[in-house]
Amino acid sequence: MDPNEMLKLLDLGAKPARAPTGPEPRAVDAAGLGNSLHPTALEVDAWGLRRGRDLVAESDRLRRTGADALGAADFFAAAFDPDPRLRDGCADARRYRFLEALLGTPEYRALHAATRLDDTASALAAGHFAEQFAALPAPGTPGAHGAAGPSTEPEGATLRAASKALVGAVREVTELKETAAALGLGPGAPGSNDPRAIAELFRRVRDDPGLRAICALAGRFRRVARARQRARTGPGFDDTVGVEPGGDVGRLLPSELVKLVIPELELDALRRVTERQSLCRAHRSVEPVGRGPIVVVVDESGSMEGAKVHAAKALALALAWVARHQRRWCALVAYSGASGERLLGLPPGRWDGGALCDWLGAFIGRGSDLDLPLEELPRMYRDLGAPPGATDLVLVTDARVRIPADLRTRFGAWRRAARVRALGLVVGSAPGDLGAACDEVHVVPALDPTGPAVGRVLALGP
Repeated sequence: MDPNEMLKLLDLGAKPARAPTGPEPRAVDAAGLGNSLHPTALEVDAWGLRRGRDLVAESDRLRRTGADALGAADFFAAAFDPDPRLRDGCADARRYRFLEALLGTPEYRALHAATRLDDTASALAAGHFAEQFAALPAPGTPGAHGAAGPSTEPEGATLRAASKALVGAVREVTELKETAAALGLGPGAPGSNDPRAIAELFRRVRDDPGLRAICALAGRFRRVARARQRARTGPGFDDTVGVEPGGDVGRLLPSELVKLVIPELELDALRRVTERQSLCRAHRSVEPVGRGPIVVVVDESGSMEGAKVHAAKALALALAWVARHQRRWCALVAYSGASGERLLGLPPGRWDGGALCDWLGAFIGRGSDLDLPLEELPRMYRDLGAPPGATDLVLVTDARVRIPADLRTRFGAWRRAARVRALGLVVGSAPGDLGAACDEVHVVPALDPTGPAVGRVLALGP
């Protein structure tokens, strides 16, 4: 193909298009109204406008504020968009001033770090923005811009409304994040990209004082567990433990890399790499080893009601997080003597959030002489379908445990056969015979996340 044919195929000899004639077209708004003012205060794309319509349709909270779809789109975009930008002009000057005050505060930037690209958190924040915007004086009323004369402090009122909106949004978004992390839907977890599931679980927790207390405590336990797990982890691949001969270019020392760019030393350096004689960083890595489950038994006798059981279940949630972190199966067992039991299996993948809330929210509240299922645990272990492997069993109770000698013998035989390591936490009571049935027993006045006994339990691992 000669050059002329190529130019013809690419149409490179075409003349540029003629400039349009006639008056310059006016800017139009998204609704096609033909005025020069934009319907939204922020730069909102078509998806954002549709999301605003959906929020008004879905949220009773937004409808109560009287927000329309354009206002909802603005408030949602302020929280969701990575880089919200104000337009040059907005048909609603009050909304423009409110968002201008909102976006200019340090508190907004802190909130935005938690809400950007997070649909559920942004919808919560948008509700707070809409509520405080609706509380501003309407035009034409005393103290506002309008027929009754300008307010003596219009900017102050707008700033106060923006500040109240941010305080409420920060509080609720923090609760949302803590709840999602406690129930296994935190960042990076299976199901963390399902905003409807997260929103439904958060509504359920928010409406239940007991669940709310458990999830709040679980955050404290989980932070301690993260620190304990980090402290006990051996060196990983990024930890240099020395120098060794080798041929891995990615691990070459800087002195060896320099030789590759010096002409006089290049061939010798390449020979040393080929013969695996170059000086390389030595790393030590820990391969994950499959282990058996973590089983947490919580005493739900009547004496555990209230703060004790809330702390025990928060500890159970933190241990479930440890199990997932170690890619282990977990089981939660609630028991109260001969009064019944509740069993829940939590695989390393996505958890059933509804079933987990059911387990956390219920309470048996009865009891008998032995409020730990030592007799029933082998059967429960089978019913739960626990995978084989070295098992960590954590027993939480406030009872002075008395175990008959024959039961102690049978429980010990099952523990040895199933390779179970048992740890007991006894709250505010003497352990009784539990010390003889477990590998370790710790007596604590309360389940304090910062206590050494709780820290020992949260450091479970291979």
